[in-house]
Amino acid sequence: MVGFDNAEMAAHYNKSLAIIVPYRDRAEHLGKFVPHLTSYFQRDKLDRHIAFSLHVVEQSGTGIFNRGRLRNCGYMLARDSADYVCFHDVDYLPLWADYSWSARPARLAWHGLTLPEDPEFFFGAAVLFDKAAFEHVNGYPNVYWGWGFEDLELGRRCHLAGLGFDKRDGTYLALPHSHAGYTKTGARTEEAERTRAIFLQRRNRLAELMLSDGLSSLKFELCDKRPIAVDGKVLPGSFHYLVEIGKPEPDESGLP
Repeated sequence: MVGFDNAEMAAHYNKSLAIIVPYRDRAEHLGKFVPHLTSYFQRDKLDRHIAFSLHVVEQSGTGIFNRGRLRNCGYMLARDSADYVCFHDVDYLPLWADYSWSARPARLAWHGLTLPEDPEFFFGAAVLFDKAAFEHVNGYPNVYWGWGFEDLELGRRCHLAGLGFDKRDGTYLALPHSHAGYTKTGARTEEAERTRAIFLQRRNRLAELMLSDGLSSLKFELCDKRPIAVDGKVLPGSFHYLVEIGKPEPDESGLP
């Protein structure tokens, strides 16, 4: 633990952080993300005081990706090793950010986002939760197979639970990649239209649905667990997991 003269500062930095990264088929991004994140936490003026671990959660198989479910898996796998968590996309590298603990959920990324976002509701890329707060909102929804809207619903859950979220609005470097949510002309892809339709079906009943869809309904199988190393040196408490999360059911909207 690091000694701070200020008790309030100590409360925010003398806690352990688990960074959870949902992943599949982004080897080039992961190869840049892990050493960059390690360097960031070694050198940042304040965040270098945070004891962090990295948890990469890879979806097995070739079925449609489910980022929300993977993040819930990562939380369940890492929660006993940390005081709080950060859910982090693999394609955003922190340049100037604030990963310190907060009892209230927090959006960390704003500057450097690749898509135009609503400053009031955007709650993606890198978001931070105290464990009690994340369990209070029952984690991410599990029903969004394909790109998008699990982040938006999670932000709505925070407001419905009376938590809201802070906007720290850090600066990040986005790694380029083809986008599953939008075409080159800016139109939504078929995948994005499908997940948007699920969100629109659910949004007026989220206060009810969040109680039954999330950590409490999560099912997965841990297939493999390997330590993560940078330049041949193992990162303490850090692992790359392979998980089996099943496949979409005929109707997973949570509505009758």
